[in-house]
Amino acid sequence: MDFELIPLAISDAAVEVCLLDLSRVHDLEASAPRFLTGPEQAEYAELQMERRRREWLGARVCLKLMAMRLGRIDDPLRCAVVKDPRGRPRLTEAPALASRVVSDCSLSHKGRFGCAAVSIAAGSSIGVDIEEVSPRLLGLARAFAHERDVLLGSRPEEERLAILWALKEASSKVVGRGLAMGLRSVTCEETAPGVHRVVADGVELSGRHTLHEGYAIALCLGTDPTLGAEPAG
Repeated sequence: MDFELIPLAISDAAVEVCLLDLSRVHDLEASAPRFLTGPEQAEYAELQMERRRREWLGARVCLKLMAMRLGRIDDPLRCAVVKDPRGRPRLTEAPALASRVVSDCSLSHKGRFGCAAVSIAAGSSIGVDIEEVSPRLLGLARAFAHERDVLLGSRPEEERLAILWALKEASSKVVGRGLAMGLRSVTCEETAPGVHRVVADGVELSGRHTLHEGYAIALCLGTDPTLGAEPAG
């Protein structure tokens, strides 16, 4: 089965962000044994909702394909996604799970798309998030957006909120707080088109966003001295 990754413009020389369009993969579940190690398959088997299973698997397929394209692995079963003590994902060599395949990575999924980001920069800390532009966020706006958030230009409110939600979710992944961090405490300031200053949990991050077929995708970047050096190629 062939998978076509969609590289995004928020990528650069050190960080790549890609999508996998799940609507174009008709039998994704059949590919699970090709991409998931034993422990990963056990985690996958615990997921009950069909949509959740599809999105979860799609994001991991996307990540492992990116690692293969970078030349870090030659087989998706030679690596596994595990979580560090803060709940952040790491892509490590399997079965030992001791050495990182890439310096840092992040996963997200929503609706049609699985999404992954990979950094090859030593000491980097990244977070990625994807959110559909839809009326759903209109009723949640007061829980995560405020007057200190600044986006350039005029845009539909649904699009504005999707961008802010994705940026704030991505920032929470960088600092390793996840749902424990209130998104309303995060401030986003667009300093140039698609480029943001994001302050989350007292930490200043650089952010980027792009739009793709009705979805907002955001990347946040910081540094983390606890991350190891860049793994060998």
